[in-house]
Amino acid sequence: MGARTGRGWAFIELAALGENSWSRYAMALTAIALVPSIVATLLVFIAGGGPAGGVLQQYAPIALAGAVAIWAARRLHRRPWQSLISTGLVIDGRRLAIGAVVQLAIMGGQLVLADALTGWQLDLSLRLSWAVAILALLLIPLQAASEEILFRGYATQALGRVLGSRLLIALLVGLLFGGLHFNTHGGLTVPYFLVLSLVFSLVSLRDEGLELTIGGHAAMNLFAFGAAHTALVAPGAIGESPTMTPFTASAIAAMAVDGVIFYGLTRGFVRLFCRPRLVAHGRVGHDRATLDRSGAIDADE
Repeated sequence: MGARTGRGWAFIELAALGENSWSRYAMALTAIALVPSIVATLLVFIAGGGPAGGVLQQYAPIALAGAVAIWAARRLHRRPWQSLISTGLVIDGRRLAIGAVVQLAIMGGQLVLADALTGWQLDLSLRLSWAVAILALLLIPLQAASEEILFRGYATQALGRVLGSRLLIALLVGLLFGGLHFNTHGGLTVPYFLVLSLVFSLVSLRDEGLELTIGGHAAMNLFAFGAAHTALVAPGAIGESPTMTPFTASAIAAMAVDGVIFYGLTRGFVRLFCRPRLVAHGRVGHDRATLDRSGAIDADE
C-alpha cells in the first residue's frame, strides 16, 4: 500500500516503523487478552468485595492491557512504544492538559446547567473512604490512557495496515470499543460508546496523536467516578450496586454535542499553545527511528 496523504495517516502509518507480520499481531493480541483476564481473576480472590476490590477489578486489568500493548509494540513489533501515542515519538504534556481541562469544563458546565434547570441541591460529600478515592485517582488515568493506546493507538494502526479508509478504521475501532463495554449500561451501551469512540478517533487523527483524547478520557472517567460516589448521584456500580445507570437516546445525543464542543475547543487551544507535530521516519527497529523536522505537521493545516 503506497504512501497515503490526509489527516491521520501519518499517525496510522507509524506501524511501518516496526515489524508487522501476522504472527506478531497474533502473539500481541493473545497477550493483551490473556494477561488482564488472568489478573482480573486473581483480583477477585485477592481483593475480594467492597469498594477497594471493586475499584481494582474494574480499572487495574484495563490499565495492565495498555501496558501489555506498550510491551508488544517495543518487543514484538520492534518499534518505539511512543509511536502508539504521537507521530513525534514524544508525549506532549500541553496537549494532555488541554484535553483534560476542556473535558472537565464541558462536564462541569453540564452539571451547573442541570442544577440551574432542575433545582438540584448540589451536595458533593464523598461516599467513599479517602483511601479508595485515592486508589481510584491513581488507577483511572492509567485505565483511560490504556484504552486510548489499545483502541485509538494499537488497533487503529493495525487496521491501517490492511484498510485504506480512515472512516472504516474508526467505525471498526468504535465497534470494538463498544464491545468492550457491552451491556454495562443497558441496551444502548454499544451505540453510546461507538459515538464516543468516533469523537476520540476524529480528535486523535486530526491531531496526529492521542494526548488530547488521553487527557479528555481520563477527565471524563474521573468526573463520572466522582459523580457516582457523592451525594449528588446514587452510588455507582463499584462495590455498591450490581448495575450501572442505563444510557438513553438523549445521553447519546448529549455525547455527540459534547464531542463537537470538545473537538472545536481542543483544536483551538492546540493552535494557540502547542507546537506543530514532528513526524518520525525510519527503518524497522525501535532504535533506528528518526525525526524529520521538514515533515512537521501544523495544527493550522
